[in-house]
Amino acid sequence: MKKKESRDIGIRRIRIVDYKGIDELEIEFAGPKMAGDPDVTIMGSRNGLGKTSVLECCALLFIGLSLRMDKVALKLGGHLATDLSEMMIRAGSSTARLEGEIVVGAKPIALSVEFDRSGRIKVDNNIPENLLYTEKSDFHDKMVTHFVSTVRGMNPNPILSESFLYFHSYRKVQEGNPELGSMVEEDNIRRHSRPPGYEVPISTFKLHILRSMMGHAKLFEEWDGGQSEDVLAKLNELVKRYAGGKIEKLRPSSDNTVDFRIQPVDGGPSFTFDGLSSGQKEIIATLFLIWYQTRNKPCVVLIDEPELHLNPEWHRDFVRQLGKIAPDNQYIIATHSEDVFASVDEDHRLLLQGTAGDKS
Repeated sequence: MKKKESRDIGIRRIRIVDYKGIDELEIEFAGPKMAGDPDVTIMGSRNGLGKTSVLECCALLFIGLSLRMDKVALKLGGHLATDLSEMMIRAGSSTARLEGEIVVGAKPIALSVEFDRSGRIKVDNNIPENLLYTEKSDFHDKMVTHFVSTVRGMNPNPILSESFLYFHSYRKVQEGNPELGSMVEEDNIRRHSRPPGYEVPISTFKLHILRSMMGHAKLFEEWDGGQSEDVLAKLNELVKRYAGGKIEKLRPSSDNTVDFRIQPVDGGPSFTFDGLSSGQKEIIATLFLIWYQTRNKPCVVLIDEPELHLNPEWHRDFVRQLGKIAPDNQYIIATHSEDVFASVDEDHRLLLQGTAGDKS
């Protein structure tokens, strides 16, 4: 397996002005007290006080982290920009502004993101060239598109990038089997299905599994079979823990798709991964993707309502598992669960109070 890079990244402060229901809010994210301590902040509140908005604003700051210019303008949402700006900018305001401090390799970086009702985003930062997170050339278009679809509740896949991951509250492991051809496509956010012209999302989680299984079988010369073995071992560690089985076989279908089969560890016939409960699928997929995306380079992980679909006994277990399988990341979590909220020390809990629109 590739050696993990040591460059740390984290967000320590964010200030939000006129974003959705927030008129002004500033948050300091406490870091670990000692080396080796987990870096986890958990936000709680009743509905409507801005927990999800804070996570969205953190994601927007990280999208601005990879820019190669001090100032750049990006279009937010194309022809949907006006409607989206109406949704994201607080009523009565002409712009929304985000400011923050992100630490990269122990160096603090100040940056800001501002957008107006025309849908134009302006990013200002002081990032040294050697600290840039060098995403692919089309990173910003794809990330902005994915972010827009996330805010609108249209994309069930989490946002996965080099510097941050965002598991939003609309996430879902999409039912249905991936097509074999989807393994070689670069942009797997959406695919065409039947009837012609109708689009359904591809599950990012399922694509990673399909590629790893093919690599492990050494059917494709470009994929590392040894690395795939590690990936499948981690996957099946989670499948065994939460579903009592292992994924070892594929079942082909006549429509050029493949079905993932779970073999129970205590024997019996195999069954489809889609046959698991929504809670089983979500906890397996979320923990696996976090491990997979950050196993070589830690990043900041934003998670909205990890308790979705989970039974209460898994609420605290989820945070424990984060610290076990990917301890070097920074985690910022929004929750309604008392068990999730209580799973960290008091100085790593944030309770948002007041009413939406109040100064906080």
